[in-house]
Amino acid sequence: MLMLRPASAGERLASPAEDRFRTLDRAGRADARRLCAAFGDHPLDRIVTSPLARCVETVEPLAQALALEIEQRAELEPDSSLHDILSLLAELPDASLLCTHREVVERLFSDEVVFEKGGALRIERVRGRWVPVDYVAPPRKPQRARVTVA
Repeated sequence: MLMLRPASAGERLASPAEDRFRTLDRAGRADARRLCAAFGDHPLDRIVTSPLARCVETVEPLAQALALEIEQRAELEPDSSLHDILSLLAELPDASLLCTHREVVERLFSDEVVFEKGGALRIERVRGRWVPVDYVAPPRKPQRARVTVA
């Protein structure tokens, strides 16, 4: 299972009610498009996301490329309880990609993992517990080599 953090959406807004509607910024939209190359070869049956705008926008290009519907679930919102998060994970197949927030990952793994914007964790069930087993860095635009002319 892949657990993805939404791509860049600029600075957090002062009001949590307004912040729900914060959309991806230019860099975030570019990273979202690059997710197709980063995850297009992973066997994915479902794409499940927090209903917050930045999460939905992050997975839209990948869902479209894979011809999968985007499922919005409140259990992936930043203020979700650990019980609700675990209940959702238990019902999903291993071939799922979830787009959620730093707070959810911190709640799930007790602040033990680094989870940058646009980055993903591959998680597995090990003896009844969810464990991060791999990290996929955010897809970034490749740096052009600089050539110095003497």
